[in-house]
Amino acid sequence: MLELIGRFHPLLVHLPIGILLIASVFYFLSAREKYTSLRSAVTVSLFFGMLSAVVSCISGFLLSRSGDYDAGLVSKHQWFGIATAVISMLAYYLAKKNNKQLKWAMLLMVVLIFITGHLGGSITHGSDYLTKALSSAGESGGNIKRKPIADVQNAVVYTDMIQPILEARCYGCHGPNKQKGKLRLDDQDHILKGGEDGKIIIAGKPGESDMIERLLLSKDDDDHMPPKEKPQLSQQDIDLLHWWVSNGADFSKKVNEFTQTEKIKPVLLALQTGGVVSENNLSDVPA
Repeated sequence: MLELIGRFHPLLVHLPIGILLIASVFYFLSAREKYTSLRSAVTVSLFFGMLSAVVSCISGFLLSRSGDYDAGLVSKHQWFGIATAVISMLAYYLAKKNNKQLKWAMLLMVVLIFITGHLGGSITHGSDYLTKALSSAGESGGNIKRKPIADVQNAVVYTDMIQPILEARCYGCHGPNKQKGKLRLDDQDHILKGGEDGKIIIAGKPGESDMIERLLLSKDDDDHMPPKEKPQLSQQDIDLLHWWVSNGADFSKKVNEFTQTEKIKPVLLALQTGGVVSENNLSDVPA
């Protein structure tokens, strides 16, 4: 039940952000003569903003106990959130007393709201969420953007082919900042360890590997990964993952050390030439 309450944190946390920010806007506008009537709204807004900030802190603490998020980032976000709630209480007290120091409390509160919000975004979307749109990782959907591999036969399968897929499609939920289901996919040890449901890869047995099974489920299936609202893996990416697991899910071997089926050969050629293998037509591979 406590964890269920914690799951409401993403909903509740927007209340103090909105209410306290509008209280700040009202306060600074009320300094002008024509907006002095807003002064009474400041106290009311601070009261409800203060209450919602406290509730958000409680729900956030309960959510943090799930262990699905990076502990370091969660700790920073948590303490800045508590600081925001405390300063909102102070601001409410100063507003009630009509104390001139209120403006400094309001300024500090606004700064804390932005810092806390940024840390919250870093937890849920990754520390690079502000710059991710400018990167070439292909997060927006479609095929993952890659640089051509000059000598694909001497490329390390995991480093040059598998890791870019996991980074672009999986790290958001299973990376260093967030670990849904206690699963991390950003390094060898965590991948082999699996998550709270056990191992996700059975070397040499893609049909028994939970990762591959979930990728192949219908997009509308609740167990399908990635979730249907997230950018999906292309058939080319799925074929690479299947091929990697089939060959033992090795983290150091090169392409020329793997068995190369007729199905994977055009995919490898596409990686070398910078082309894309069509899901329905292999003739799309550049010659």
